[in-house]
Amino acid sequence: MIDPSEYGPFSDTVGIAGALVATFSVLLLKMLGSIKRWTWLAGESPPFVVTAGARVLAIALMAAAFVTIQKSNYIWFIVAAVVFGLTGFALIALFDRQRRRHVLSIPLVGKHGKQLVDSKGHPRYRQVVIGSESDMNTQAKSDFTAARKKSGGLSLVQFMSGYGSTQVNDPAALWDHNYLADIGNRLTVMLMSVVLLAVMTLFLAASIIDVTGHAP
Repeated sequence: MIDPSEYGPFSDTVGIAGALVATFSVLLLKMLGSIKRWTWLAGESPPFVVTAGARVLAIALMAAAFVTIQKSNYIWFIVAAVVFGLTGFALIALFDRQRRRHVLSIPLVGKHGKQLVDSKGHPRYRQVVIGSESDMNTQAKSDFTAARKKSGGLSLVQFMSGYGSTQVNDPAALWDHNYLADIGNRLTVMLMSVVLLAVMTLFLAASIIDVTGHAP
């Protein structure tokens, strides 16, 4: 629970921002899920890497905004908040589009082929990054073409589920590792940008409300 009185000169802004964050969080969670859901994009790096860069930059921008915003110039901060908000909206849409194209949920199964579940009984999945059909390596593309001729209507996802020399559902068997890493990095940068823009939009909105609400 946020106690605005603990934040000194930021107390009023923090209080307003807390209310805005609560509303925004519900909307964002419905679309993308929690940030923890996407920490696997950082690979072997610590999970905080997904949001660390955005948080560091956000702190610097928030400090700059706090010491410069006044009643005489708050209109410019309104413009900045609108720009951040619109850009964030566009990035969320772009991230969702790329997610649907390049992120695949693979069911985790046990020894007898039954899908595993978590402690709450929800099915468990493994998230992997995949590429496009046109960017497959030469051997995989040739095998996929042959398999599609043999089994009409075979999808790329179905093909990957049975392709591989040592294991199936292995994107590295179909695409170059660096290519997949670039896709994962692009998704990570998009997610960090969404976090940054969301934080700044909320902070600027709270700051504007705080400044305009005080007597001159």
